[in-house]
Amino acid sequence: MEINFKELTLKGDRPLVFILSGAGLSAESGIPTFRDANGLWRKYDPKELASIRALERHTQDVFDFYNERIKNAEPCRPNAAHIVIANFQKEMAPFCDVIHVTQNVDNLNELAGAPRVFHLHGDFQTSLCRKCKKTFPRVGFYEREQVCPVCEATNFAMRPNVVLFGEVPYGMDWIPSYLKKACVFISVGTSGTVYPATNFVRETKASIRINLDLDPLIHPYSKFNHRIYGKCTETLPPLLEELKKELTSRLKEKATE
Repeated sequence: MEINFKELTLKGDRPLVFILSGAGLSAESGIPTFRDANGLWRKYDPKELASIRALERHTQDVFDFYNERIKNAEPCRPNAAHIVIANFQKEMAPFCDVIHVTQNVDNLNELAGAPRVFHLHGDFQTSLCRKCKKTFPRVGFYEREQVCPVCEATNFAMRPNVVLFGEVPYGMDWIPSYLKKACVFISVGTSGTVYPATNFVRETKASIRINLDLDPLIHPYSKFNHRIYGKCTETLPPLLEELKKELTSRLKEKATE
């Protein structure tokens, strides 16, 4: 599907592009999604191993689960979709703001050179102390004996800094305001049908709302006005290139007025 970016309504002197990315973005790098045919949720019950209740009652099992995920993610490298988002952010910096919020907990966006990425569900690169609530760079795998460098708590004190079922995603105090400012909303590698992402496309005031996903399943109440199906590495690069051309052309013209 071709998108006519000339229909884009710019807002203010520095328009804002909001990109939401999900598991499909990293799937082509070898990181399994949770809900596909071979996904992690097919092997484990999320309520058993990725919830506050499980962390409190079966801490070692939760640690083992996340240690396995970290081990599986370590050899993975950024793909063309990660790289094109990072380059888009850097190339558009003189003209507009690009907010990239990811549901992924891997660091492939950072490895691709992204200048700014916000992890809605936390990340594997940091640990969270269950006692003092401070975060620190992760050291090795999660173990019972790890000690918090600030409050010195131990005995499973240092947990993965990821949002578990039953916890509120990060950034919900400021994300809605940026959604309202956005002129373009792009959801890539996610159906956008799971909370809180399902609310993002409803809350945004963007004139162009695009969903790029491998799965053609559409939520009946979806507010996307453009949908493109296929691999992120194939669909995202040409889309961002066209968007870049339109934005730079119009904003350069506006600057000379």
